[in-house]
Amino acid sequence: MAAAAEKAKKVCYYELLGLDRKCEAAEVKASYRRLALQMHPDKAHLHGLSVDEATRRFQQIQEAYSVLSDPQERAWYDAHREQILRGDDEAGEDPFKTKINLYKYFSTSCFDGFDDGGRGFFAVYAELFNAIDTEEAEWEDADEEHTALPPFGTSASEWADVAAFYRHWLDFCSRKAFGHADKWNPKEAQNRQVRRAMEQENKKARQDARKDFNAEVRQVVRFVQKRDPRVAAHQKHQMKATIDKKQRDLADKEQRKAAEVQERQERKDAARRAEEERWAE
Repeated sequence: MAAAAEKAKKVCYYELLGLDRKCEAAEVKASYRRLALQMHPDKAHLHGLSVDEATRRFQQIQEAYSVLSDPQERAWYDAHREQILRGDDEAGEDPFKTKINLYKYFSTSCFDGFDDGGRGFFAVYAELFNAIDTEEAEWEDADEEHTALPPFGTSASEWADVAAFYRHWLDFCSRKAFGHADKWNPKEAQNRQVRRAMEQENKKARQDARKDFNAEVRQVVRFVQKRDPRVAAHQKHQMKATIDKKQRDLADKEQRKAAEVQERQERKDAARRAEEERWAE
């Protein structure tokens, strides 16, 4: 139990890399390179650690660098650092407030390996996105028919399905009412003018809450996309296809060039033979 708690514990990325939160990008890179050499699992015995513990720490360092070296991810982390470390996003008593803890999914500590079962990457995030979509269906306007968003899929999903997932979820826009964000109860207004003012403030509060929730979901999607083995495999395949095409194009160009040279030579030879025959007459 203690080992599991230690494994799930979140540590500040800046603390992991021994950096100040105002550090420059160059400092992040330099610190990572130094720690990556010092804390590599191959050197576990030098620090009195087991290979498993050394591997876990090394992966934490890699994760910290992955986030802090990306300007967009670092900005998001800086803005939500406390919530991420606490796993904050607790549901209150309001039944209309999301019950989904999004912040805990901004860390690789929420999954273990890239499997389809247990706490594997695909199982964990498939469950998350299904929960988000289910919650959308529960709280949407009863008069509107819910259109389910593409599922996250598995490690064996076809690329077309994976692409469809990211295409839709990167543009996620909640259709929930966000009534929990209301600041006032219009029924308590003393007159019509005050009630209208309350309703306007409530409307803006709901819009802001929806905007924040959309941003959080989209950021989770970007976080997942960056670490999705299926995306990495597709990018590798595309890169290979691009290289292969360039090589084929180059070979075709060389072949055409050789054919043109041969054709010119054949024309010269034909002209020479014709000239020789003319003089022979």
